[in-house]
Amino acid sequence: MTVVPTNEWLGDLIDKPLELLKKTINGKDDQQSFYEYLMKHGMYRSVQHAEDIYKKMKENNLWARFSLYEKKYRRKWNGPSVPIYLFPVQEKRGMFQSSMKKSGVCFKNEIFFFVTDQQDTKEYEALFVHEYHHCVRMKLLNKQDSQYTLLDSIIFEGLAEYAVKEYCGEKYMAPWTKTYGEKEMSGYHEKWIQPNLDVKRSNPLHDHLLLGQKSYPTMLGYAAGFRLVQNHLKKQDLSTLRLIGKPSSSFIS
Repeated sequence: MTVVPTNEWLGDLIDKPLELLKKTINGKDDQQSFYEYLMKHGMYRSVQHAEDIYKKMKENNLWARFSLYEKKYRRKWNGPSVPIYLFPVQEKRGMFQSSMKKSGVCFKNEIFFFVTDQQDTKEYEALFVHEYHHCVRMKLLNKQDSQYTLLDSIIFEGLAEYAVKEYCGEKYMAPWTKTYGEKEMSGYHEKWIQPNLDVKRSNPLHDHLLLGQKSYPTMLGYAAGFRLVQNHLKKQDLSTLRLIGKPSSSFIS
């Protein structure tokens, strides 16, 4: 299974998101908790706004577009075939920006994309590249969720955004790749990232550092991961394909 026909699902159940999530793998058991988790990552809240976005999604036939991306990158990266769901984005608020235009969340067995109308359709491909890169890397690392550390998470993000740069262009990279200068980032790494690289995902500190929550700089872990990948590439210029399965530890000097 690849791109799931959520265009048909939304036609019947856009006002019943919990019913929609019953049809997914990770939402089968506890739809309410899963919906709350997905809303943090950009899934729609307002049915009225979602209906407007859904109409534009159908007009632009985004399901066909994402199906082409899936075929393209599954072939290029020898990636897994997993269910891919398209839903309207939560435009009014979100984890990454005040007015969100695109977002996504990846699990080892399915991917969710939250989208709206984009003037530049390359933005859709950049979103796909980032999230599907996670999925391919998860397959290659073959670790249990409980085994992932902060180091794994920041390298996931750094590598995925490097893939965006390679396949879509620097213009489509996330703002957090350029937020902090080298000197500033080096200080943050030494103070907060380096001492906590082994923190597991289950520890609240993991997300605080990764996302820059509480008193930490915004998107700290994401930016730290991209810096580690960049520094690694200064020593040896490798492609996404060569990097995608490398152990996270290999990016630490």
